[in-house]
Formats: sequence, C-alpha cells, structure tokens
Amino acid sequence: MPQSILINDSNAHLHQAPPPGYAKGLIPRDFSKQPFGSLLFAVPFNLKLIPQSEWADRIAARKAAKAQLTDVRNTGMYGQPIPARDQNGKGYCWAHSGVSAHLVARAVANEPYADLSAYAVACIIKNYRDEGGNGIDGVEFQAQRGCPTAQYWPQQSMSSANDNANTWANAALHKYISWMELDPSQMLDQFVTCLLSDIPVVSDFNWWSHSVCTLDADAWDGKTLTTIILNSWGNYSGSDNGTVKLQGQKAIPDDAVACLVTSPSQI
Repeated sequence: MPQSILINDSNAHLHQAPPPGYAKGLIPRDFSKQPFGSLLFAVPFNLKLIPQSEWADRIAARKAAKAQLTDVRNTGMYGQPIPARDQNGKGYCWAHSGVSAHLVARAVANEPYADLSAYAVACIIKNYRDEGGNGIDGVEFQAQRGCPTAQYWPQQSMSSANDNANTWANAALHKYISWMELDPSQMLDQFVTCLLSDIPVVSDFNWWSHSVCTLDADAWDGKTLTTIILNSWGNYSGSDNGTVKLQGQKAIPDDAVACLVTSPSQI
C-alpha cells in the first residue's frame, strides 16, 4: 500500500480543516433525542466480541492473505478499485460514508459493482440544501428507499429532475437489509470486531466534524489502534486512492453503524 496520510493524536489539529476545495459536514448525533437502541431499522450490536488478545494476530493474518476490506475494495469494480466517492465541496460526508460502506458490502458479497450516487440520498433528505447530517441519516434512508445508480441520479447532481419514479425503482434494488448500531460505551471492542469480521463501518468523528467509512483495523500494539478509512474526497493528494490512516483516539468513532447485508441485485 503506498504511503498515505496518517492522522493521530499529535497531528490531528493540522487536519481539522479540510484541504482547499473539500468539505466535511458532520452534525454529531443528539443521543438525548436518538438514544442508543432507538433506531427504527437497526439492531444493536449482537456479534461475539473478538478478544483484544487476538487482534494483532488476526490483523497480520488478514494482511498476509490479502483479505482486508481494503483488498476487497481494490478489486470490487470488475477487478479494479471501487472509486472513492466525492462530495464535491458540499457538506454531504454523512451521505457518502454510508454509500461507501454499501459499495464495499456489495463487493464482500460478490455483488456486481453499482455506481451508487450519494447525492440522491443527501438531496432528498435535505431538500437540496447544502447541510450537514450524521451517518445514521444516510443509512436509514438507504434502508427505507435505497440508493440509485449514477445512471438515474448523476454523481454530484443537484437537479430535482432526478427525483422520479424510475430513479426510485432503481434505488429499491440497492438497500441496506441488515445493519447494526454500535454502543458508544463499548465502541472500541465492537468496532474492531466488525472490522475483523469483514463488516465496513460508517464512522462519525466529532473531533473531525466528518463521517467516513472505516475499512480495516491496520495495526494494534495492545494499546494503540490504527485503522484505514475510505474518505469521500475522491483520490485527493496525500491519500492512497481515497484512503488514509487514523491512529489512537482519533481512530475510534463517536458514533458508528455497521453495514451487514445489502440487497442482492443486478445493477
């Protein structure tokens, strides 16, 4: 993997603002209004936890076998990398993170690549306004209505003409069927268990005001976690085709949902 940005506790302040021309857009979840366990379409985390004592060995084995979600992503578009989504300067990270996870989950299930358009999700939820949200907003929408491909809602399009019956018939082919909510009080163990179980995680980071898709646990030394995240700024400078690494406390999301199963479909 080519050298890419590593963001950790010592340099995170340098990455608070997005690069020129890019945007973030996370509005942290209000747990007083949406407490853990209250989401209509999600189930609380229900996997058997993988002990921390096994993490380093499992990470090493996945790397040796080229079995990380990064590897799945890198061949998920007919043998080529699934392109990083690009929010194009709008505060729509929260819609793109869930679509990125959707695409990776499809690749894990050996479903054909579908060029899903996160702008369809964001525009309808926000009535075409450039507004922030959180990862749950986008995932819930995909559970209810799905996400259309760029054939029906072009990437980065803000046109209301895209909102038609054909678009939503196509979107219904691409839904979240099963997803889990991670408990903030047990975030680290649940988060890494998902990543070591081939489950992409929609990850909201309050420190970054940003929502992304976490792909892999990349290192664990018994105290410090390093992860690989797929961003929604395209293949931007300093990234490895849209991925960067987060480390330490900056790698652990404040809120997260795991994409388990998406609808089996053709494009």
